[in-house]
Formats: sequence, structure tokens, C-alpha cells
Amino acid sequence: MYWLVGSLVIIAMMGVLAVADNVAMPIDMPLLDMVSTSGLLWLLVVFAIILLSATQLNTPSVNTQSTNKTRSVSSPNDVKLSLFSRYFLFGLLAIALVMGSALQALVAHQQAETTKITDSIRVQALVRIEGISDSVYDASTDSGYRQVAVVTHLMPLVAELTSQDLANSTSDYSREENNSLSKSYNDNFEKNLNNHIEYRVLLNAYPKNTSNDDSFSNLNDLQPGDELFMSLALAPLSTSKQAVSNPSGFDSYRWLRGRHIDGVANILAVSPLTVSKSSNDEALQQASMFDSYFQRLRTRIDIGRWQLRDHFYRDWPAQTTAEQQARAVTLSLLTGDRGLINRDTKDLYQLAGISHLLAISGTHVLFLAIVLGGAVVLLFNRLCPVVYRYMPRWQVRWWVMIGAAFIYALFTGFDVPAARTAWMLLAIGLVRLTLLPIGTMRVLLALAVLMAWQNPYVLWQAGYWLSFIAVALLLKYEDTSYQRNTAAAPLPYSDNDNNGRAYISHVLFQRALQIAWRIFKLQFWLFLTLLPITLLLFGKASLWGLVVNLFAIGLFGWVIVPLNLLAGLFYLLSPTIADSIWSLVSAIVGNLHELIGWLTSLPALTDAWLYTPVNMAILLMVLLSIVPWLLPRGLLSRWLALPPLTLLMMMVYANQQSIITMPTLYILPTGDPYISAALLQFPLNDQSVSKNKDGSPFSKDSTS
Repeated sequence: MYWLVGSLVIIAMMGVLAVADNVAMPIDMPLLDMVSTSGLLWLLVVFAIILLSATQLNTPSVNTQSTNKTRSVSSPNDVKLSLFSRYFLFGLLAIALVMGSALQALVAHQQAETTKITDSIRVQALVRIEGISDSVYDASTDSGYRQVAVVTHLMPLVAELTSQDLANSTSDYSREENNSLSKSYNDNFEKNLNNHIEYRVLLNAYPKNTSNDDSFSNLNDLQPGDELFMSLALAPLSTSKQAVSNPSGFDSYRWLRGRHIDGVANILAVSPLTVSKSSNDEALQQASMFDSYFQRLRTRIDIGRWQLRDHFYRDWPAQTTAEQQARAVTLSLLTGDRGLINRDTKDLYQLAGISHLLAISGTHVLFLAIVLGGAVVLLFNRLCPVVYRYMPRWQVRWWVMIGAAFIYALFTGFDVPAARTAWMLLAIGLVRLTLLPIGTMRVLLALAVLMAWQNPYVLWQAGYWLSFIAVALLLKYEDTSYQRNTAAAPLPYSDNDNNGRAYISHVLFQRALQIAWRIFKLQFWLFLTLLPITLLLFGKASLWGLVVNLFAIGLFGWVIVPLNLLAGLFYLLSPTIADSIWSLVSAIVGNLHELIGWLTSLPALTDAWLYTPVNMAILLMVLLSIVPWLLPRGLLSRWLALPPLTLLMMMVYANQQSIITMPTLYILPTGDPYISAALLQFPLNDQSVSKNKDGSPFSKDSTS
């Protein structure tokens, strides 16, 4: 029942988000207005605890009382009635939990609908920077600026404003001489902007090739928490939805909704001055004490990330492109900041099937937590062993690991993989502390459900699914491998062997082969099991990722990431030593880029992609394939998974051939809502396709 209820909860929330986003619903619903997401979250947690506590109780047993001559036994009807009432109670709690989860998703959807931007309009607004930008503004490379920000004090733009005009508005606002700004908005523009005066938007600024205008050059200098006036062109998220004709493309709408973005905003002009910090302090004082403290803590952490990026960005134009991208990847592996990585490097990692290595995974967080926990325990062992009289050694290590995990997860943006690792460490420690009979897989499922309850839109993030499914597969593989290894016989030892060195060399060679074989089996297991979810999320998968991951994961996990984290720790003490270590890491990453570039340029690797649109038939085949493996061993023969796997391979092959033999129209994402781009790809084996003199294909019937 545990896995059934957990799966139904997630499926119900996904279904509600999918249906509610495509069906027009009234915004003003009194029932949903009375329900808050935080209150409903705690109610769901209470229901879950009651259900878990009830399932832990033993089923009613037969009460017997034996004497020398008489023996009374409870009636079988009473036992059946007791069992029926218990299962009926379980069913009611489970149904309430599933329906409450669906209501939580619906409430989150309604809140997002009430705060989103519905119309395109040009405004002058006060912009507050949140976090660090997703990219940097660089006119020499046509790199645009993308930044999450909160816009307030909106005024309609009736004339084009210059940077000096915005600077004057900044001065007036800082002197508190423009107090009628908010009142003017409320009086005149409530209806036009859906009665909202604050939006969380994604700012966009792209270089203008037609002029040498450098008015956006100061965007890279904006720190988290800065406030300044801008003139913006606001647009709703619906303009950035992907067309139905490109089902395998990047769904920017869901990506932005998952980050709680209310709309997009193109920057028209930027004030060279920022608002004084006094207004920020007043705004913080108006908030609650907890929100104010958390916001200030998060802002300080983001400022630290921005300062580290600025440290890497020094002397950036003086470096070659290869050196720049090596440093950019090094920074991404340390803080999860991909703002300095260009499109070519991202495509290189994607083609090699190792783009997941650019993100901060649970391995980074766990490695740092283990190292710091072990270091603190060693210090206590030598300097202060009396601590162990009051606290066991494992608890000392656990508390240090939890603190390191949460601090590092916050420093990397607290994305799903890092947050999942930190919460898993806390949950597993609590289970061990309370001696509850709960397995790690159950803790993982409970954490997945709790994260979905806290933020239903996390179900639209690919990192959520890849992170939890990958960890579940690793736990399943480790459990199976452990059972096989304990059952395996040890290597024989012969006392009559006169050549001891030869025997030791033989044993080491055999163990090296076993380790290499286990690594290959693990990679092959993860590749095959994650292939359906990868195709479902992205519509494509790199087949050569299996080969590249064999050495890339070991290089990143055992060499690059440890050195990178070591340099990050030294950066707090001596930036000079840290720069030396980062130079070594950048050199290793640069050589890796050259190797991957050479591999991906081989003719055999150019067609190493698997494209297929995932439909209900494919999902059904995948479900039928994994059912015999999910059920207890022996209940169903696992050979029954062979027919649906065969059909699945045939369907994927047919979809792959249809892409090759039929022309396909792709709608390309653009940063400008007023510009659209489309790519019509013709099949190479089509007779109507010719080639230019330079070898590029074109259609005789096509027009431009």
C-alpha cells in the first residue's frame, strides 16, 4: 500500500497540473481562495503520518483463552468485521491523501494563474535582482543577458526613455519624492494589469548588431539584491510556448513555470544608478521576521556566488575560447553556475551524453559532506575525545554532514538534486536516531512526495525525475549486487603456492577486472533504465553516452570534483592557492574537451542520436516491461517482459525511420517574443533534395 499510495499521489498531482493548464478555469474560486498551500501541506503531512501509523499496527489476531477444560475463540465473523473496518479506514485515509494532493496541485495552479502576466505592455518599473544571471551580456559573442527579477512600481511607458531619464527616476525615488508612483498605478492601471503590482519575470537583453550601443554593458555588474529602474517590454508566458509540431523540443513554458516565473521582459533601457539600500531595509522591516532573515541569508549567499563568478570572469577577454570554457565548466562544477558556458560547449556535452555532469548533483554535496564530517571526527579524536561521552561518534559526523550539505546546497542554488541529498541525509539520520524500521527506498519516496507537496510545479522539472529515479536505481542495483557478492565464494588461497607475488598479482588483476566489470554493468544498467525517462523528458538520447560516461564519470567524480571542492575550501583562506588548483582543474577540463571534440567529430558518432516522440503506446510498453521486475520475485516470470520490450524496440525503430524519411518542421526558441524561427529539415534520402556546391542540402521546391 505504501508504494501504491505514493505513486497515486504523484500521478494525481501531475494529472491535475496537465489538465488545469490546458482547460480554461475561472480565476476567482472562493473554495480555492480559502485554502492555502502551506496549511494544506501540513494537513497532508498529518494524514500521511496517521496512515503510516495505522499500517504499522498488526492485524487483529484471534483472541484465545485456554483453561484446563474450556477454550473460547473469537467468532470468525468478528474477525472479518474488524479486518473490513480496518481496511475501510485505510482506504478512506488513502483516498483523502490522494484527493488532498490533487487539491494542493490545483491551488498552486490557481495561485500561479492569478499572478501571471496576461497582456503585452511596455512599462517603466523598479527591478529587484534575484540570484545570479543565467548568462552574461557580451556583444562580441552575441551572448544575451537572462536574469530572474521582481518588478514593482509599474508605470505605462508612453514615450521612449533613455538611461538618463531612468537615472532621474532613481534619484527621485531615493529621495522619497516620488511617493505617488504606487498610487498612480493603483488608480489608473489596476484593470489593465489584473490588479497585481508585483511580478517575477525573466529579464532578457540581447546585443544590437545594428549599432554600437553599450547601454547594457553594466548589466553584468548587477549583484543580487540590487534595485534599479528599467523600461521593459512585458509579455505573457504563453508567447514562449513550444508549438505542437515540435513535441521533442525544449518546453520553455514549463521550464519557466517550474521556476515560478510570471512572464518575460525584454529590457529596453537601464538606469546607470541603483536605488539606495535604505529602501531595501524598509521593505525588509515590513516583512515577517522569518521571511526577512531567510531573504537576507539567501541574498548574501547569492552575492557570494556572484563574487566567485566575478573572480572567474577577470581577464576574460584575454583568454582563448577554449580556456574560457574550461574555466566556465570549472565554475559550473563548483557552484552550478552555467552563466559563462556558451552554446557550443553545452552542445558538446549534450552530444557526448554527459550534460548531466555540468549540474550540481548529489555526488558533489555528499562528497563534501563526507570529507568535512571525517575531518571533524579526526579533530575530535585527537583534540577533544571527551565529546563522545555526551554524543556518539556517528551523530557528530551526521550533524557536520547535515550542516555542510545544507550550506553547500544553498550555495549552489538549492536545486532539486542538491536539496534531495541534503534532506536525504537528514531523514536517514532521523530514522537511525529513532530506530524506526523504515528502508532507504521508502525514505526516498516519502521525500519525493513531500517535495511535490511543497512545490507541485517541481513535477515539471527534469532534474526532479532524473535525480530521484537515478538514486532509486542505484539503491536497487546496490542491493542486488550486495546480495550476490555475499553469496559469492571468496577467491581460493593455496598454501602450497611458492610464488606469493604471482598469486597477489593474480588476485589484484582479478579484482581489477571485477571492478571494471561492475562499473560497466552499472553504467549499462543506468543507461537502459533511464532511457525511457530521458526520451520522455527530452525526446532524444545520445547512444554514445554509454561509452563516454565510462571514463567521464570516473574522471569527474574522483579527480575534477574533489580538486574543485578543495580549491573552493582554499578560496576562503588563500585565493592564490585556490587559483593554482583551479588552473590544474581547468587544464584537465580543457584536455577533456579536446578529447570529447575529437570523439564527436568521428563519422561514426555523427548519427549517434536516438530521436523518438513518446506517446501513450510507448509508455504502455515501458510499463508492461517493468511490471515483472517491480513485483516480488517469483510472482510473475521476468521473461514476460521480453514481448513488450520487443514491441518497444520495434516502435522506437519505426519512429527513428519516420524522422529520417519524412520532412520535419521544428519551431526554434528565440529570446525575443516578437521574432519566431522555424527549421524545415528534409530527409537525406529524398529524391527531391539536392546539394549546393558547398555540400549543404536544399530542396528544389523550397522557398525562403
